[in-house]
Amino acid sequence: MTLSGRRGSRAEPLDTSLLFDVFALNQAVGRFLADAMRHGPLTPAEYAVYSAIFELEAATPTALGVRLGMRLTTFIDQLRVMERRGHARRVPHPTDRRSYRVVLTADGLAAHRAANRLFETAHAAYVVALGGGDVRPRQVLRSMREAADRAGAVANAASRRPSSAAAG
Repeated sequence: MTLSGRRGSRAEPLDTSLLFDVFALNQAVGRFLADAMRHGPLTPAEYAVYSAIFELEAATPTALGVRLGMRLTTFIDQLRVMERRGHARRVPHPTDRRSYRVVLTADGLAAHRAANRLFETAHAAYVVALGGGDVRPRQVLRSMREAADRAGAVANAASRRPSSAAAG
């Protein structure tokens, strides 16, 4: 924060929490990407899902949900949309007959490739706006993601414990 009480070029009238700031950052980045990708075949959220499948090549829904930080049920809903479009399909898991892996179809790869061109243009502009590098911000974001996962695990464990009031 500067001596004038401003962060960057915008006045910050309230001292908010780190989580509020992360939420606001998410909203700003979401708007930026939505504008940058508005003429493409995929929304930014869809592009993220397609990218995870593309990067992992053939992964289980659980692995994809973990990669995306998404609940499994949310990923399955997205997968159903992709399957209706003909952009993804389920293939048998080679070692677990109860499971399957998800792959992009040729049409899914084409949609991902077209969206990727718009995303990469936006990404390049964002890196320039960051000052030309994204290594340090990525390290910070990775640490923040890991902290969110750890905090979530602690909160989930605490919510499963019987309260002392309920036990008495």
